[in-house]
Amino acid sequence: MPVPPAPKRRRRWPWVAGAVALVLVLGAVAVPLYQRLTRPTPTEQVQSALAALEHAPAIRLTGESITAEGTPQRISLSLAGKRAYGQARGSAGSADVLVQHGVTYLRGDRAWWRTADETTALYLSGHWTAQTSGLSVDPTELTQTGLAKYLGKGLRANADPDAHAKPAGAGYPSVLGSTAVTPYRLPNGSVVFVTAASPYTLVGIDRAPGAADGGYLDLTVATVGKDSFTSRFAKLAGGVHGDPTTPAHYVYHDRPKQGTCDPYSCTESVRLVADGGDTGRAGHVVGFYSSDAAGKHIVGTCSAKLPKIRPNHSARVSCTTRSQSWQRWVATGASTHYWVWIQPLDPGYVGDHPNQVINVFTAGVDASDMGPDDIVLQSEDALAVTDHLIAADAWKGRAAVDAVHAICDAGALGVLQPLIMAGHVQLDQDGFGDWFNDEHVSAAVAAKEHAAAGSTKLALGSWQDPNDRTVKADLIDISAKTTVTTGRVTTTRRTRGDIEQAADRARAGAVPDGFGRQLRIAAGPGSALYWSSAADVAAGLRAAGVTSAMLHGIRRIRVVTGFGTATLTPNQLRK
Repeated sequence: MPVPPAPKRRRRWPWVAGAVALVLVLGAVAVPLYQRLTRPTPTEQVQSALAALEHAPAIRLTGESITAEGTPQRISLSLAGKRAYGQARGSAGSADVLVQHGVTYLRGDRAWWRTADETTALYLSGHWTAQTSGLSVDPTELTQTGLAKYLGKGLRANADPDAHAKPAGAGYPSVLGSTAVTPYRLPNGSVVFVTAASPYTLVGIDRAPGAADGGYLDLTVATVGKDSFTSRFAKLAGGVHGDPTTPAHYVYHDRPKQGTCDPYSCTESVRLVADGGDTGRAGHVVGFYSSDAAGKHIVGTCSAKLPKIRPNHSARVSCTTRSQSWQRWVATGASTHYWVWIQPLDPGYVGDHPNQVINVFTAGVDASDMGPDDIVLQSEDALAVTDHLIAADAWKGRAAVDAVHAICDAGALGVLQPLIMAGHVQLDQDGFGDWFNDEHVSAAVAAKEHAAAGSTKLALGSWQDPNDRTVKADLIDISAKTTVTTGRVTTTRRTRGDIEQAADRARAGAVPDGFGRQLRIAAGPGSALYWSSAADVAAGLRAAGVTSAMLHGIRRIRVVTGFGTATLTPNQLRK
């Protein structure tokens, strides 16, 4: 008997698979839709982040401030409530920062005080002090509660759109470090970076409180452990014992009194008075004998040790010249009249270097033109640079003094002093004093960077090439055959214009054969570009409308942001 065929079974799996696929598709659509519908609004995200900030046990703030004059400073502060510690780093030097009991203390190194206040560098360097010269932020304003209150001002989750947090725009990055963030603009004008996913925390602040008048401050925010904060704070606070004693200033109480003068020597004396400062340092007075009332023609010099004087007391000191110039002048018989200046040197400020002071005055500085308050006579570092320009670079005294005045007035002594003393940077004797001002500090900083990279022959402002042609630029790197033009991106809207302007300035100057032009652009805290990492700079420039055509004739552009430094060629800006 034949075997009947097996009945055919209906295959149901395609329908099952289709149903499963449909569920997956619906889930893929529904879940993100649900997340979007239930995701807190930007305002709620920011409010949640500010609440977390206010209740954090301790936080660390890191960023950059810029003063109204355009001077940048890196800031790193750890804080818990009204206590804080950290460091500030300027264009030269750094200072430890401590806040306790509402008072801010600094402990700056020598380079910090050279920049902040040249007169204090000798006695404040390495010591805690309540003097906050050079610090561009007020740390007492940077508390968790103060930050949350400042950023939350006017922020409301209501029907008024002006009270809402809003997307800051494409110019701001969506990643800070390795953290995905969302940038929001607040009603008070600040931009905050909030983590892209819950729990929402604050990662960065564009335009934070605490900057000096007219300044700008950008900060990143991170949470730190309370125990770690407490341990480090206690260690630093234990070293604060009040300000160092201010050194004494010395002045002469009466006119010089003539002693014995003959063809071989001459002695004059004055009564010196010390103020209430510390008189324990050894020092000297120097004297200048001149054949004219203006002190133009020095015919004799002298130096003598400062007498021991108690604070707010006086003593007489004699100074005798036995110099050959005195003997030659007397031998001429031209006149028996002379004028004398006896200058006490304040050793707590200018150190004990009488020969350097004599070198300055005998190199063409009129004795009547330089008073005791002149920065060259009140700063050991300013005096050293002046003497170096005269002794090592064969400058005239007046030109050297004018150059140092310009450097100190611009706050650039901390940057330039080591470069000048090492012979790495050349200055134009005829024009530097008139040319250099605070607008050229960025060129001094660029010189420091190039010297650190190995360049040993640099010039600021101008340089005579081997063909005796004058090359003018902010910085000429003779070692690397490069002229450098500096610029700053001040705001997001000005990114393209600021860079275009710097490129135009660079092309306006002729370069010697074999040299190339370079731009050094600093992205200021007021610009979105500041928040770019080195890898994102090219994209940020392209987004701002900067093109390779704008940079024709430029070999490289170096961009310094708050998160790195990128060196690009114009071709890298092609889309």
